[in-house]
Amino acid sequence: MPKINADTLEEHRSKVMKDLLDGTERILLSHGSRRLTTAAVAAEAGIARNSIYRYVHSVDVLVEMVLTRGFEEWTAQVRAAADAAPDARSAVIAYVHSNLTQAFSGQHELQQALPASELTPSARARIGMMHRGIAAVLRDSVAALDTSNPDLVASAVGALVDRAVTSSDTVDSPEDAARITAFTCAVAAAVVDADLTGATSVTDSPHPR
Repeated sequence: MPKINADTLEEHRSKVMKDLLDGTERILLSHGSRRLTTAAVAAEAGIARNSIYRYVHSVDVLVEMVLTRGFEEWTAQVRAAADAAPDARSAVIAYVHSNLTQAFSGQHELQQALPASELTPSARARIGMMHRGIAAVLRDSVAALDTSNPDLVASAVGALVDRAVTSSDTVDSPEDAARITAFTCAVAAAVVDADLTGATSVTDSPHPR
């Protein structure tokens, strides 16, 4: 057997791992968990079935790694958008826009491909941690505002984003995606502005008759 350079072996292992993760993701997006078997993943990755166990000890590990990769990429995009904003108010809007851009581009499909009940406890814990990481971007942006109700603003904007992201699974046209994104950004801006300007309660205004 020829001697293998350590760097070359590492590159080989990295490529195979990427192929395994990409193959797992394709199966999840195309067929959901019902077709997610060791043999199917190996075929997608172009390796022998038993070779998978040189890299991971189960398909569940691949699922967790795929979901983690998706969340890490999502969080990085959201963080980059918020960091590039010229001010805190713009950062909050950028947070909303970036989340919806990714959701409507299909990134949310991967998260929906596996019901929580089918995930291992480790995967559920990891996903929870990733969700908190994304939410932290919003909290950081709101904290930089001169707002009197930071927790309320963050909760309201976060709820808007969560609802819009959930709706992405039923949106078929780019026009509808753009409309929902623009509407959600506008509502988030209104929430921020209402707090920044110290808007009075609607109960202080006369009720329409």
